[in-house]
Amino acid sequence: MRVILACEMIEDEVGLALEALPSDLRPPVVWVESGLHDHPEKLAAALQSLVDLLDEGAEMGKAVTLPSLRPGRGSGDTRRVGLEVQPVSEVLLALGFCGKGLQGLVSKHLKLVFPRVDDCLSLFLNTGCSREEIPRDTRSYYLTGGWFRHNSSVNEAFDDWVGRFGPERAASLRRAMFRGYERVTLIDTQAYEVDEFLDQSQDYADDLELDHRIVAGSVQLLEHLFTGDWNSEIVVVPPGEAIGFGHLFGEEKGREKGTEVA
Repeated sequence: MRVILACEMIEDEVGLALEALPSDLRPPVVWVESGLHDHPEKLAAALQSLVDLLDEGAEMGKAVTLPSLRPGRGSGDTRRVGLEVQPVSEVLLALGFCGKGLQGLVSKHLKLVFPRVDDCLSLFLNTGCSREEIPRDTRSYYLTGGWFRHNSSVNEAFDDWVGRFGPERAASLRRAMFRGYERVTLIDTQAYEVDEFLDQSQDYADDLELDHRIVAGSVQLLEHLFTGDWNSEIVVVPPGEAIGFGHLFGEEKGREKGTEVA
């Protein structure tokens, strides 16, 4: 039995990847608040709390209720829901390493499984290569449809600057913040209609006085994660072993071959 812990920002991509499984074999999904990514220590604490509850369920052989969210915008407190999860043996982490968000995460009884990528953008830019070969442009500020549909600390800061400094000064601060970038790049993950967000993405680039482009993406790493087709880019950490940077760099001790879902 498995459960998925996923960042709400990638709701569309998780949904598409789950289509690789028959509907009756899709694991329950616990959604983690996107804003926690701005504070890796809080993200790590939230994930550990969820894993601890799942450990308790596995040890006692009973269902546990995990705090989840209704994905969307607004305060996480107003979108909080409880999700009952039966005892599981594997926790699928549908997110990247995200700074130190996964650092130190450990389970007493369960395997922890996650894609070997730095963050969710690298997760979608991987179209069949290793982490080291992901074609990531350091001069691009990457976006997906989920970035527009969920809370963004960057946009919240922009709105705050307008109120505090006025529109002209706020625009100047925005451009200064993005001075190291040359373009805004929208990733077509195939999980949403690009045309739905094209105008917003272009407007964002225009506002920052940057070029704009669209690049092809993929959810195949998520598909591998969910189906149990665990290749070298999926990390499997056994019970009792804490996730560390060595796992990200392919130095982990605990990788095991996955078992495909029948």
